Amino acid sequence: MADKRSYTAGRFFLEVNNSRVAVLKKFDGLAMEADIVANDLGPDNWQAKHVANIKWTPGKCTVGAGMGAGMYKWIKQSFDKSYSYQSGTLTSADFDYKAQSTLTFSDALITSVGFPKLDGASKDAIYLEVEFQPTQVRWAKGGGEVIDGKYGNKHKAWLASNFKFQMGSLPCSRVATVDAMTWKCAVAPDQIGIFREPTQHPAKCTVPDIKISVSMADYDAWFEAANKWFIQGKHLGGDEMEGQIDLLGPDMEQVVGTIELKNCGFKKFSKQPLEANSEKIYRFEVELYCEHMTFKMPYTDG
Repeated sequence: MADKRSYTAGRFFLEVNNSRVAVLKKFDGLAMEADIVANDLGPDNWQAKHVANIKWTPGKCTVGAGMGAGMYKWIKQSFDKSYSYQSGTLTSADFDYKAQSTLTFSDALITSVGFPKLDGASKDAIYLEVEFQPTQVRWAKGGGEVIDGKYGNKHKAWLASNFKFQMGSLPCSRVATVDAMTWKCAVAPDQIGIFREPTQHPAKCTVPDIKISVSMADYDAWFEAANKWFIQGKHLGGDEMEGQIDLLGPDMEQVVGTIELKNCGFKKFSKQPLEANSEKIYRFEVELYCEHMTFKMPYTDG
């Protein structure tokens, strides 16, 4: 008798470098895709088509603090320009949490890491959007083993409302928000005629700009710095600033993650729009360029 059970999309787990990603909210990608070549035929009113190159679409996953040592090390090495190739397996299960299929990828490079908006008024947990480009992906039938959850408590400390921003010697205790940002690394496929699947190689890193909103109580100090930068022309290499974003635990003292910002300078300095009878706190906004980022976590679940 045929199996009539339906499978849900919510039972899966990911391993990277033999380390379980315990807090995995979403996964997408790793589909096979082909470039199609069309040939116009003179005597017929249709095209003959055939497959040229094949490729795998990027894998995309949403992970929390419980990303495990394998995923964290992979992200850190990418930010440090170590360009680590990693392999892993996505296992999907049925309603009874029994493994039904696996997607195993190899020689993958991280192409982007997205950080969410940090806001003192937020009620959200922090999740990172990680995208990677594999060289090979293989499907396989699952062995029917039960996939059990391995969850820790450290993700509970990753809240978008708990953070501390620092930039040079400027007053930063009243920074209210840090906009979402995405670090990117382009990869270039090396197409070789005798191989079906191209190898992937790092090409260019793009470090995002940093946009913050700050209380008007600190406007004078920031305005003076911006005036020197834009008007007085003090924006050479020696005038650039170092900074960092600390992700804090519930006690607002323990640092559970740090984004270091190096060689930063002003890109834009402005006040928020004025609005009659508004009840919003009035702030000014600063956009900063950044030449290099690093990412550190003192610990991670998994």
